[in-house]
Amino acid sequence: MTRRFGLRLMVSTGLVAGLMAASAAPEVPGAWAGRYLYEHDGGRTVGGSPIVVTYDLDIAPGRANRDCLLRIEGFQTDETIVCKASGTDERLSVAFHTFGDGRTVNAYGTRLYDVGTNLFEMRRGGDIVLTKWRALNPSGAGSAAPAGTYFTRKG
Repeated sequence: MTRRFGLRLMVSTGLVAGLMAASAAPEVPGAWAGRYLYEHDGGRTVGGSPIVVTYDLDIAPGRANRDCLLRIEGFQTDETIVCKASGTDERLSVAFHTFGDGRTVNAYGTRLYDVGTNLFEMRRGGDIVLTKWRALNPSGAGSAAPAGTYFTRKG
């Protein structure tokens, strides 16, 4: 009887450990750790002022749903997004988690993204990083930014 109970306990413990490992969020590969910058040049206003917005992405693996931080600052823009990065050494997906204040609505009370919404994807192409924009679009609402080289690694 003790042997049968011990075998059941081992099977149950192994099953629970396996389920916990399967449900854990995938970690972002360490190869992506670092800081990435993109400076969007939106041209000039009618009055001649430059329309420049900087996207500063900091990826630090091991912080669960908060392993990347995206600061978007510049022309009429000041936003922080706490994000979740996941993928492989070659590809990375950046998903919305919350805004910098921990809420899921922006400073104006508008829900722009649901938790888990894919903001953009990055792929290594030799020494460059290729970006495909998804829910986040530097070109503005109603227009689609083409995939291309946007972010450069800074550290």
